[in-house]
Amino acid sequence: MKNTHLEHLEDDILNNGTQGGRDAIAFLRSLGKMLSQGDSGMRITTKWDGAPAVICGTDPENGKFFVGTKSVFNKLNPKVCYSEADVDSLYSAGGLNEKLKTSYRYLSRLGIRGVVQGDLLFTNDKYLGVINGKEVYHFTPNTITYAVSKNSDIGKRVTEAKMGIVFHTTYTGSSLGTMVASFGASVSGNKDVFVASAEFSNASGAANFTEQEKNTYNLLVNSAEGSLKQASKFLNVLNTQDKFSMNAIFKQFFNSYIRSGAKFGSVNDTIANFAAYFSQLVDKEIASKKTKATQDKYNKIKLDGLKFIQTNRSSIYYTIASYFNLLKAKDFVIKKLSSVNTFGTFLKTEDGYRVTAPEGFVAIKSGRALKLVDRLEFSRANFTAAKNWDKG
Repeated sequence: MKNTHLEHLEDDILNNGTQGGRDAIAFLRSLGKMLSQGDSGMRITTKWDGAPAVICGTDPENGKFFVGTKSVFNKLNPKVCYSEADVDSLYSAGGLNEKLKTSYRYLSRLGIRGVVQGDLLFTNDKYLGVINGKEVYHFTPNTITYAVSKNSDIGKRVTEAKMGIVFHTTYTGSSLGTMVASFGASVSGNKDVFVASAEFSNASGAANFTEQEKNTYNLLVNSAEGSLKQASKFLNVLNTQDKFSMNAIFKQFFNSYIRSGAKFGSVNDTIANFAAYFSQLVDKEIASKKTKATQDKYNKIKLDGLKFIQTNRSSIYYTIASYFNLLKAKDFVIKKLSSVNTFGTFLKTEDGYRVTAPEGFVAIKSGRALKLVDRLEFSRANFTAAKNWDKG
């Protein structure tokens, strides 16, 4: 089991049905307790918008230090770089090649035992400039631009460093191909490597709920729990495995809103839009088929699907309402957590830099982890942003 893809909290009802709804509410309750009372048995990490992902450490089979991308875990032809020459051999000249060589050069001096994963923040692409009237060092590894005051303690460390990285995952196992991932990593930097912390710290108490905020938040969670009780049994009906299963299409449908930057309308309007989206999706599939028998098969899927939507309109109403209510409660928490931020975070626009929240957070409880991301802010920007590094 490698570092598996993290899911959004609200998508848990589509991924795991009734149990996903229970888990989402349990996560929200624990988050509320943490921001009201301090201790809730939940751990929060900050998601840094770094890129590319770097896997590095000591290969357990030969004791050699290596770097690479997630391609080190390939079953066929794993790309494991034990030297800068290996980077040149496995990766053609370009942005990724240079970043991996820099990573090998400086990370190999940190004495990392075991295998860890991090997201690269900068190498030779940090800049001194002025953002919103302040002189800062800034870097844009992926979508978000991070900025820190030139004269702050962290700014001085960034100034001196040859690269920056945030580690968030540790791997254990007797070989790269069989390793198991766990959240968290303990790696210390040096003057050449700025290691940012992924651990969320509310030492100042800035993210604590006021009494009014606690009451507002509890009402939001109660609304989500109430609509989920109405949708509970139906969520398991959605959770099937065929290509046109409704839970998968709901996820695609919601992502299409995010990509377009459109705001969700009323629940009833969203049901109508979902039916149209489903119909267009199957029509596209029908158009790609060459035989009448296959076209007839998908025409039947379309008719059955539209009938399913109409027959279960009330249950779908509560499913969409639950999704929206979970979003509202989650976004309320994100705004509070975002008030604790060491680095300035910005999105670059045609008119300059616009202040934005951090990429988001990861809530970890009882071995499970869910993403807390403002999807209409960060996810939309991430879907549409041009990446300044190449994948490999």
